[in-house]
Amino acid sequence: MDDETLILLSYITIAPNREKVLKSFEGEDFLRPTEISRKIGVHPNNVSKHLRSLREHNLVYVMNPDYHVPKLYRLTEKGKNILNIFKKFEKI
Repeated sequence: MDDETLILLSYITIAPNREKVLKSFEGEDFLRPTEISRKIGVHPNNVSKHLRSLREHNLVYVMNPDYHVPKLYRLTEKGKNILNIFKKFEKI
């Protein structure tokens, strides 16, 4: 595992809700912030904050950036790779 990936994993896990937001995409093609909020039990404002952070790290992207609401989020390839690493660690 390269240094960039390790740093990114550390960044995600340091904030438990950030990790929950990322993991909420497991098995999903795309999600709205309100769906993530209901799924993980975190306030929508907090979910939006973590989605913004994940976007800044190129782990998720907005499918419909020209629309105000509801935004549709999807994992990037990088985000999918990170999610797969989490899944592998959970099996250990």
